[in-house]
Amino acid sequence: MKQIIITTAIAALSFNLVAQDKDEPHYIRDKAGTHIYFSVEEANQTTEKVEVLNLRNKELAVVPEGINQFQELKFLNLMKNQLTVLPDAIFECTELTELIFRQNKLKELPAAVGQLKELEVLNASRNQFTVLPEEIGQLQKVRIIHLVQNELTVLPESMGNLKQLRTLELDDNNLSALPSSIKRLKQLNLLNVANNKVVNFTPEMCRLKRLEDLNLDNNKIQSLPEDIKKLKSIKSLSLRDNQISVLPENICKLRHLNLLNLGNNQLTSLPENLAQLNNLKTLILVGNEFSIEEKARIKRALPNTDIRF
Repeated sequence: MKQIIITTAIAALSFNLVAQDKDEPHYIRDKAGTHIYFSVEEANQTTEKVEVLNLRNKELAVVPEGINQFQELKFLNLMKNQLTVLPDAIFECTELTELIFRQNKLKELPAAVGQLKELEVLNASRNQFTVLPEEIGQLQKVRIIHLVQNELTVLPESMGNLKQLRTLELDDNNLSALPSSIKRLKQLNLLNVANNKVVNFTPEMCRLKRLEDLNLDNNKIQSLPEDIKKLKSIKSLSLRDNQISVLPENICKLRHLNLLNLGNNQLTSLPENLAQLNNLKTLILVGNEFSIEEKARIKRALPNTDIRF
């Protein structure tokens, strides 16, 4: 058990370290000389333009009135409050590039979110969303979306319209499938759908040719498609805690793969052409049933890989 925990932690760390480098948007809050306001009242007292408003962790039950008067607002942080509703006033701040309302009690994302044409980062994790509005597909400049630990059961097909999306975090929801339109996310680098109820690794997912990091840990996947070979850019592939019994031979064509986590599946063997994965640095196979002979063959095929049985 201790070994499983350690290898899982290593895989997660590798996944996150690679993710942190990817196509970061320009954060106005990090710009030298930018003033951060910590209340609407404070912002009201300035004659300067208000670009950054941080209302984090203030036990707010409602969003303060008057936010929509800050028409040059680019960053709004409402994280760790007690909000149950997002008012339309927020979405009248159409210059917003980063909007955070993580860790609230929100059940609905208003359709008005589609008005935020300049938005690059949306962090809506740790709320109670079950669905998202179709209008989310109107966020043409969004690069990063965090929807971790909600109660999402389905995603709108309009998600496929997010042409600039680089990072999509969906772990810890109730998703059984991803929309077929996901194949249109041509800029996507990182996709995390761990801890859901996904049944199929679909061919549409294999059309994400810029995808470098894919995490599908702890789902209900039984097999992988032959089209997996089309994930030409993939570097980290984590499929821990699924129900996979056989790997397609084509997985060995993922020449850029550095990390492959197959822990806690139902594997008894790996493809014959395993040696083609010559860039593989870490292979996690804990919790499968390999014979002594198969373990020896895997080690011979990948002499430079750190293999965890």
